Order: sequence, then structure tokens, then C-alpha cells
Amino acid sequence: MNAIAPEYRTCPLTGRQVVVAPERAARPITLDHAAPHSRHSRDTDGRPQCPFCEGMEHDTPAEVYAVRPPGSVPNGPGWSLRVVPNKFPAVKPTLEPGGGLRSPGFGVHELVLETGRHTANPTEQTPEEFTRVLEAYRDRLNALHATPGVESVTVFKNVGAEAGASLAHSHSQVVGLPFVAGELSTELFFAADYHGRVGSALLLDRLAIDRAEGRLIAETPHFAAVTAFAPRFAGEMVVLPKSPHAYFPEATRFDELGGLMQRVLGALDTVLHKPAYNWFLHTAPANNPAPGFVWHFEVLPRTSRFAGFEWSTGCFIVTRTPEDSAADLRGALPP
Repeated sequence: MNAIAPEYRTCPLTGRQVVVAPERAARPITLDHAAPHSRHSRDTDGRPQCPFCEGMEHDTPAEVYAVRPPGSVPNGPGWSLRVVPNKFPAVKPTLEPGGGLRSPGFGVHELVLETGRHTANPTEQTPEEFTRVLEAYRDRLNALHATPGVESVTVFKNVGAEAGASLAHSHSQVVGLPFVAGELSTELFFAADYHGRVGSALLLDRLAIDRAEGRLIAETPHFAAVTAFAPRFAGEMVVLPKSPHAYFPEATRFDELGGLMQRVLGALDTVLHKPAYNWFLHTAPANNPAPGFVWHFEVLPRTSRFAGFEWSTGCFIVTRTPEDSAADLRGALPP
């Protein structure tokens, strides 16, 4: 069988470069744990004394947002979803915003406890639970963007130890920062530059190309899921709206979006045998006009590890083409 020649790809959203090198998938691996042990990093249940389960509210800070039935007592059982300050935050709202090369770590760091039930897998949530998570993202984005000193907000989720999760119970994190971080800043710049030259939204124009070149995984009337043209990891996906909305809280039809995300995540679990993964939401800041930018989720399955080449160049190597990954995922979509 002829080897598939490697090729360079450049991400049109960020300028990030990758090498697609399918032949490297056949290289011998003899060291223990040389390959990611992602499929094993989601097996631990962690149920005993889980601080995120219903009935363990005393183990978390007081909630700042909750979905509860009328009459339910705050910070007690009975909730469907809670948002609490992170007990071990990366940034703190009690510090003063600063500037320069060294400044206080001002910010807001919250946890979205997605369900009172102990489950580690987002595909095991009910459609109503998954929709509530997306609605909580919307509401917390609005709340944190209204916080003095916060310039941008990032939303992310770690699934499995290989992806950085320390607790199995399904949860997300929301972090408000006093600046627009590098990756999002780059995407905003590329989108604005493209819009200024072409007059349309880069990500939506790319969607038409993705569809034509075989990277579309699934779509609904208002949303689509594709494999990334220049992925950092094999199977990397992007979920986006089909309309040019820059700010995620402007979105509607969260039940439709949630249904699509659960389907493609289910396919990911089937094809890659329940890998660890991260997802994160890139949305324009609330007060940024962000011409040409479109909010989107990026899903990064941990199918490889960074090594010397990645750390020294900032360029990524993947061993499966995005087109082949999309075909695999389409074939594994649950009904």
C-alpha cells in the first residue's frame, strides 16, 4: 500500500500551522504510556463524597446562579444546575486589575455543576440537562461581562484526566479575564481582516468549503459540526451557528444546539473509544463589535501528546486527515 504523503495546513482562523502525516500512525510504540491513556482516564467513578453531587452543597462556596423549583432553599438539595465560585481559583475578583508585564491576577473563576446526578459523560445527560448547561453559559457570560474590569470571558470543559479534569462529575468552568487572551484575539483579528477584504464572515464561508470537501459531520437547520481544517488533534471538531452571530448569548434554539453536540460527542466516543477531550467556547466580548466573527465551540479529543516538535515550533502533527475523521464520525452518529 502506498504511503500517504504528508502535507502542511494553515488554519484560516488563526494562522496556526499543522502537519498532516498519516504515515506516522504506523510508527512503533514500545514505551509504557507513550500513547495517551485517554480512554482509561474516564473510567474512575469518584462518586463517594463527590463535592459536586446533590446533597453535598456544604462542600462548595455559595451558589451565584441555580436552576431550582420554586420554594427550593438556596445552597441545599433540589437543584438541577448550580454555578458556584471555584474553591481553588486561578484568578480572584478581590484583586485590583493591573497592566504591564506583571500585575495582580484579577478575574472571576466559576464552576458550572451541570447536574446533581453523578455522571462524567455529557452524552449521558438528558436533552433538558444539556440545554440547561448552554443556557447557563449564556447567563454567566452576560453576568461576567457586566463585572467591572472583565474584558472577556472564556467557557471550557475538561472531560477525563488526560484533558485536565480532576473530578469525574460533569462540570464546566467560566473565567472572566481583564484582557482578551491570545487565541481569541487572533481569531478576532483574522475575522475582521477577512470581513474588511471580502465583506462576509470567514467561518461561515469556510463552512461552505468544509461541506464541499467532506469535513461536515452533521448539521441541523441552524447549526453545523465539522472537523477542523488544520487540527491540533485527530478528530478535532468545530460546532458553529449558520448565522453571523459574534456573541454567544445572542443565540437561541439551545435545545437544537445541544442535540447536535450530544450526537457528535456520541460519535466521538464511539470512534475514539471514549477519549478524554476539552471543549471551549469562543465568543466575542460583549462590547466588541467583532466584524465578521462567529461564535463557535471547539472540541479537542486528546488523541496525541505534544512532544519536542510541537513545543519547539508551535506547529502540530496529526496522523489522520480531517476528511477521514469526518467520514468516521459521520458513520458513527447516533440516531
